[in-house]
Amino acid sequence: MKIAAITAEFNPLHNGHLRLFSAVKDKLTPDIIIVLLGGDFTQRGDLALSDKYTRAKHAILAGADAVLELPQIFACSCAERFADSAVKILSSIRADERFICFGSECGELSSISNAASILNAESVSMTEEIKANLDMGCSYPVARAQALLHYAEENNLPVADPTLPNNILAIEYVRSAFNRRNVTPFTLKRVGKYHSDTLDAEAPSASAIRQAIYNGVSTECIKKDVPSYVFADLLIVSQADKLSPIALYKLMTMSPEGLKRINDVSEGIENRILRLAKESKNLQELIKNVSTKRYTEARISRIIASALLGITKPFFESEIQSEPYYKVLAVKKSKTDILSLLSHSGKVITGETEAKESDNPSAMIDALAHDIFAIAKESPDLENGMLLV
Repeated sequence: MKIAAITAEFNPLHNGHLRLFSAVKDKLTPDIIIVLLGGDFTQRGDLALSDKYTRAKHAILAGADAVLELPQIFACSCAERFADSAVKILSSIRADERFICFGSECGELSSISNAASILNAESVSMTEEIKANLDMGCSYPVARAQALLHYAEENNLPVADPTLPNNILAIEYVRSAFNRRNVTPFTLKRVGKYHSDTLDAEAPSASAIRQAIYNGVSTECIKKDVPSYVFADLLIVSQADKLSPIALYKLMTMSPEGLKRINDVSEGIENRILRLAKESKNLQELIKNVSTKRYTEARISRIIASALLGITKPFFESEIQSEPYYKVLAVKKSKTDILSLLSHSGKVITGETEAKESDNPSAMIDALAHDIFAIAKESPDLENGMLLV
């Protein structure tokens, strides 16, 4: 049994993602392709364009055999935890071979592996340089990237650029694969620029497509860049996003001590968040006002999402050590035997009601995030159980 897993948000799924599916099928010839999908809150801490079940359906139509939800607590976390959660889930599924598949700007594994090896065996000099960079006001990702590049240059080692977004995740996938040893990395060179906001680029990014939709650009301009089944659902994407009042109200009810317990909060940033929450008109303004060179907008957004979902530091740390579970969002009709494979590997959960009634606190947060999405997007009729596509 050979399993290939693609970790993604598909926010939305576009033609570049189809290239990855095609490459995985042609070069790995797996028996099963599983997608490990980020949930209703993205890694950036905001709401996805479409809910997780809609995006899971797109993944099946693109070529996946099954779609599992990446636990929300890790899907809305730093690159290290996002990637390690995916590899941990894949590692636990019974199979002879397991491949974790991802795009990267460099498109080859040797330079990614060099970077991963350096970080896994972080030297004393690197640790000291990271600390010095932090003391100068850098965010941790920037501080670490600068130290990594400096170490690689001094030791004449070619490394993947650790400042590029897909490379960042790629390095973390490989680091995690090194640690577990029963997962093999596979990468495909990403075409186009991840952060480009230009729709007429060679391969427009998901960011560009989302921005066009939010800005009210004619959906016909997007049609060529996404599969027809994705385009059909983008036509009915809810433009409502009432997350701001929900988040601001939540912050208004929290004490500094309570917010300090939330994951990723440190150095007194809780006081700055609560003070500026009273002065900000909406969530976007709050995030912009709170962010600093050291605390990026993405990190602030993730902190607020964690506050909404009740993800505390002790809970987050305990879940890192917990056994993985399989929250199944969708399965191809012809591959329902995958459910049996999963049930022999661990705990299977197949719907939001089951998640809420389970004794698994992480799965309960997955369901809470889905409920918040429905309220914020004014979409009470969302799917709430496993899809057969």
